[in-house]
Amino acid sequence: MGVKVGIVSGICPRCNRLLVRSRPEITVICDCFDYCPRDHGNGAYATKMEPYEPDLTPVTYGPIKVVSGGVHGDLEHPMNILRRCPVCGYLSSQKPVEVRLT
Repeated sequence: MGVKVGIVSGICPRCNRLLVRSRPEITVICDCFDYCPRDHGNGAYATKMEPYEPDLTPVTYGPIKVVSGGVHGDLEHPMNILRRCPVCGYLSSQKPVEVRLT
Protein backbone atom coordinates (compact mmCIF):
# COMPACT_ATOMS: atom_id res chain seq x y z
CA MET A 1 0.00 0.00 0.00
CA GLY A 2 1.43 3.36 -1.00
CA VAL A 3 1.10 6.80 0.45
CA LYS A 4 -1.60 8.93 -1.19
CA VAL A 5 -0.33 12.18 -2.67
CA GLY A 6 -2.07 15.16 -4.20
CA ILE A 7 -4.58 17.76 -3.12
CA VAL A 8 -7.73 17.22 -1.03
CA SER A 9 -10.53 19.68 -0.36
CA GLY A 10 -13.66 20.11 1.73
CA ILE A 11 -16.36 22.71 2.33
CA CYS A 12 -17.05 24.09 5.80
CA PRO A 13 -20.72 23.49 6.68
CA ARG A 14 -20.93 26.75 8.63
CA CYS A 15 -19.30 29.39 6.37
CA ASN A 16 -19.27 27.47 3.03
CA ARG A 17 -15.55 28.19 2.55
CA LEU A 18 -13.58 25.77 0.37
CA LEU A 19 -10.59 24.45 2.30
CA VAL A 20 -7.73 22.88 0.30
CA ARG A 21 -4.76 21.01 1.73
CA SER A 22 -2.05 18.61 0.58
CA ARG A 23 -2.39 14.93 1.35
CA PRO A 24 -2.07 12.99 3.67
CA GLU A 25 -4.36 15.28 5.73
CA ILE A 26 -7.91 14.01 6.07
CA THR A 27 -9.42 16.71 8.32
CA VAL A 28 -8.82 20.41 8.91
CA ILE A 29 -10.17 22.94 11.42
CA CYS A 30 -11.95 25.91 9.82
CA ASP A 31 -11.26 29.19 11.60
CA CYS A 32 -14.71 30.67 10.90
CA PHE A 33 -15.58 30.33 14.60
CA ASP A 34 -13.09 33.17 15.19
CA TYR A 35 -14.93 35.62 12.88
CA CYS A 36 -18.29 37.41 13.07
CA PRO A 37 -20.90 35.88 10.72
CA ARG A 38 -22.35 39.34 10.01
CA ASP A 39 -21.27 41.59 7.15
CA HIS A 40 -19.56 44.77 8.37
CA GLY A 41 -18.58 46.02 4.92
CA ASN A 42 -15.90 43.40 4.21
CA GLY A 43 -18.24 40.43 3.84
CA ALA A 44 -19.46 37.79 6.25
CA TYR A 45 -16.78 36.09 8.37
CA ALA A 46 -14.33 38.97 7.79
CA THR A 47 -14.35 40.74 11.18
CA LYS A 48 -12.23 39.03 13.81
CA MET A 49 -14.00 38.58 17.13
CA GLU A 50 -12.38 39.01 20.53
CA PRO A 51 -12.47 36.56 23.45
CA TYR A 52 -15.53 37.04 25.65
CA GLU A 53 -15.09 37.14 29.40
CA PRO A 54 -18.50 36.84 31.09
CA ASP A 55 -19.46 38.42 34.35
CA LEU A 56 -19.52 35.43 36.69
CA THR A 57 -21.97 36.78 39.26
CA PRO A 58 -24.94 34.41 39.79
CA VAL A 59 -27.54 36.88 38.43
CA THR A 60 -25.98 36.68 34.95
CA TYR A 61 -26.48 32.91 34.64
CA GLY A 62 -29.98 33.35 33.17
CA PRO A 63 -30.82 34.35 29.58
CA ILE A 64 -29.57 37.77 28.48
CA LYS A 65 -32.33 40.38 28.41
CA VAL A 66 -32.83 41.73 24.89
CA VAL A 67 -33.61 45.40 24.37
CA SER A 68 -34.67 46.65 20.94
CA GLY A 69 -31.49 46.99 18.87
CA GLY A 70 -29.46 45.24 21.57
CA VAL A 71 -27.10 42.28 21.42
CA HIS A 72 -27.47 39.27 19.11
CA GLY A 73 -26.17 35.72 19.18
CA ASP A 74 -26.60 32.83 21.61
CA LEU A 75 -28.58 34.65 24.28
CA GLU A 76 -30.19 31.58 25.84
CA HIS A 77 -26.93 30.10 27.17
CA PRO A 78 -24.66 32.98 28.26
CA MET A 79 -22.14 30.66 29.95
CA ASN A 80 -21.38 29.03 26.57
CA ILE A 81 -20.40 32.32 24.87
CA LEU A 82 -16.77 32.26 23.76
CA ARG A 83 -16.35 35.26 21.44
CA ARG A 84 -17.75 38.79 21.01
CA CYS A 85 -17.68 40.98 17.90
CA PRO A 86 -16.15 44.38 18.70
CA VAL A 87 -18.16 46.06 15.91
CA CYS A 88 -21.74 44.84 16.43
CA GLY A 89 -21.57 43.07 19.80
CA TYR A 90 -22.58 39.66 18.36
CA LEU A 91 -22.10 36.96 21.00
CA SER A 92 -20.94 33.60 19.65
CA SER A 93 -20.88 30.19 21.29
CA GLN A 94 -19.56 28.55 18.12
CA LYS A 95 -16.70 26.12 18.64
CA PRO A 96 -14.10 25.13 16.01
CA VAL A 97 -15.55 23.28 13.02
CA GLU A 98 -13.76 20.14 11.81
CA VAL A 99 -14.04 19.67 8.03
CA ARG A 100 -13.49 16.26 6.44
CA LEU A 101 -11.35 16.47 3.28
CA THR A 102 -11.96 14.22 0.30
